[in-house]
Amino acid sequence: MTRVSLSDAQAAEYDTCVIGAGAAGLALAFALGRSGQRVLVIEQGGFDTGEIDTAEDRDEILSPQTHDPRQLTNREAVGGSLLGWGGRCMPFDPEDFAAGSHRHVHPWPIPFDDYARWVTPAAEFLDTDPVFHAPAPSGWPAVEGVSVERIERLNALEQADALQDRLKQDDVPVDLLSQAQLLSMCWEGGVQSRVQALQILQDGQVATLPCRQVVLACGGLESTRLLLLEQAAQPSVFQGSSEALGRYYMGHLTGAVAELTFRDPEICEGFGYQSENGQSPYRRRFVLTGGAPSNVAFWVENLTPTDPRHGSGEISAKHLLKHPDRFENVGPHIANILRDPAGMFDAVRSGAKRLAPASVRRPQRLVAHGRGPYALAYHAEHFPEHDSRVMLSDSTDHTGRRRLKVDFRYGKRTVQALVDSHKLLARRLQAGDAAEMVLPEDDTLAEAIIRKSRDGYHQIGLTRMSDDPGDGIVDTNCRVHGTKNLFIASASVFPVSGQANPTLSVVAMALRLADHIRDQHQTGSAA
Repeated sequence: MTRVSLSDAQAAEYDTCVIGAGAAGLALAFALGRSGQRVLVIEQGGFDTGEIDTAEDRDEILSPQTHDPRQLTNREAVGGSLLGWGGRCMPFDPEDFAAGSHRHVHPWPIPFDDYARWVTPAAEFLDTDPVFHAPAPSGWPAVEGVSVERIERLNALEQADALQDRLKQDDVPVDLLSQAQLLSMCWEGGVQSRVQALQILQDGQVATLPCRQVVLACGGLESTRLLLLEQAAQPSVFQGSSEALGRYYMGHLTGAVAELTFRDPEICEGFGYQSENGQSPYRRRFVLTGGAPSNVAFWVENLTPTDPRHGSGEISAKHLLKHPDRFENVGPHIANILRDPAGMFDAVRSGAKRLAPASVRRPQRLVAHGRGPYALAYHAEHFPEHDSRVMLSDSTDHTGRRRLKVDFRYGKRTVQALVDSHKLLARRLQAGDAAEMVLPEDDTLAEAIIRKSRDGYHQIGLTRMSDDPGDGIVDTNCRVHGTKNLFIASASVFPVSGQANPTLSVVAMALRLADHIRDQHQTGSAA
């Protein structure tokens, strides 16, 4: 990747300008660069950690109880949020693309296979194995309506740092303009409006940069803010645009509100992270199939270390070693160690591993201790709500541009569907004689879900994809409706959140967009 100055960029003629050097922007830029296009990536950060100053108010957040600030959710550097990402990879499910689903008022306008073909190259970019199915553990009974074959993967721990190191070299055929911000766009009207140039801020200087086509790949919130600013400044350009811009803001719900006890005391080990033949670690999950109220992935975790019901000498030993000043309820923990003396050695060995330099991502360890109980965690779909949205604030940032006002909401339908999903999983596991779940009463369960629900990291749905310009912001090729050469590569184009963490799918859709732009370029139909 060749770092260029603003004057160098002005003198060059780029086929595509990509705003943002996160996972989506880099994957797309590399794909276009390898195809022979001249590509410029514009990134407001540089080669560092990209942490945002905690004293800086980026957004006016109306719902701080459900939405974290950008200081926690985003990184502004080459590599973007990959620099703080937990590495969990899993694709969308075919059910997420089902047009007839009762869950999706505005479903994906493309078929699952059109998306799925890009999952393998996306996994390769993120340095994880591209296989997301594994056989059920030995001894697991077939449970009607419950799949345990769908897995999540972890990517390589050093992937983001290695990516930065690689980009400092000149072997990637892409130019980088760092420490630079997109302020606004210059437009040419017509049947379809066209971006002619970009107004760029670098080192306090504003300059005009001609462009042939533009991809906004600077995260869901910032990409949406840039569009809202353009819509406010150029109302004639966006006359036919949907009022959906900035609405239907989604993330996910995550937490643990139930407990699970296996029928077979030997089966638990198959539900912790596994690593086989040098492949990236994976974990099996429970997924409801057929008639599910919402798309939810469940998995097994240890009970909290303070709860001696976990029965593990290892967990009790770690708890007492970490908190020697805490002697409340110490008797049951000592009893766990006496019943499981090998756990003390496991605790010491595990602690020693944590002190050693990490060469691979270390997943949370599931300590198998018979039937249980275990905590049952979830990562659940967030249904789109019209009033969950972002809009422009009256306050401005240091560039004089309006900030975002964030009103992020979880609707009653989303919470109730997750309550019903827990209850349905409990019935099916019990009917299959596989496990028993302990759930709070309905009202208490809903309250616990609401209390744990917060996001701001996944930034889904704000510029959602649609066939009809009245229903969304981008078309099936991620081009902004009513424009000729403006595209978005972000989770914000997803019309459905599904259960999956979005990073793998963000990269998959960015590669799909790169393929479309390359085809346009080769056929001469590009702007």
